[in-house]
Amino acid sequence: MMTRLGKELNLNLGDKVALKLVQIPAGKFLMGSPEDEKDRFDNETQHEVTISKPFYMGVYEVTVDQYAQFGKDTGQRNKKPEEFDQTGDHPVVKVSWDDAQAFCQWLSKKTGKTIVLPTEAQWEYACRAGTVTPFHTGETISPEQANYYGDHVYGNGKRGIYREKMTPVGSFQPNAWGLYDMHGNVWEWCQDRYGEYEKRAATDPTGADTGSLRVLRGGSWNGDPADCRSAFRYWDYHGDRIDSDSFRVAVLAAGVD
Repeated sequence: MMTRLGKELNLNLGDKVALKLVQIPAGKFLMGSPEDEKDRFDNETQHEVTISKPFYMGVYEVTVDQYAQFGKDTGQRNKKPEEFDQTGDHPVVKVSWDDAQAFCQWLSKKTGKTIVLPTEAQWEYACRAGTVTPFHTGETISPEQANYYGDHVYGNGKRGIYREKMTPVGSFQPNAWGLYDMHGNVWEWCQDRYGEYEKRAATDPTGADTGSLRVLRGGSWNGDPADCRSAFRYWDYHGDRIDSDSFRVAVLAAGVD
């Protein structure tokens, strides 16, 4: 797996709190999973996708400290599950898709840049970082590489520790493009409405045109490793706040460089 780290972008949120992004190159990839991939679902129809323009992706999920800056300016708070003993460097959770949109709008106004949730295609492209295997780690994954339900295994993997809670962002090795926790830890909202893939090639797809379900990607601390696969798709209602739902942000590279 080739390591190709792009330019970094640092956004100041106030009170010495920053949010770091890395540039993801334009390119083509096969979105979805091959029919012989273990534990795949029919909604993962593999098709060629072109990402026509580079973009910046949050290196980490948005943290409790970062979301708190949003709360100070807007009065909006999230209710963090006390049993997780979250601190400032943990990903913020119990955040709905609507909450994530409000955060992006606030940060756009604050920085003068267009802050958005990544599309589902951008998310998977960035997660894979040039790989074609079920995980950017290869054919399997271990609890030493990501935070998930470690009692279960994928393929020829091995059992490991089940932490029973989230871990601070950046606790594991990043993928080849410098992104952390793309597998496991918390689910991440994408911009798209959920819908079935078309089988034909697509350029910069943006999901279904209608529907109240929004896409989540990446798996979580309490999920099976199969749910952490690069191609796995999950969804929820845009207003729901679940204790394993979070997000990371994206910025189009145009106008930044």
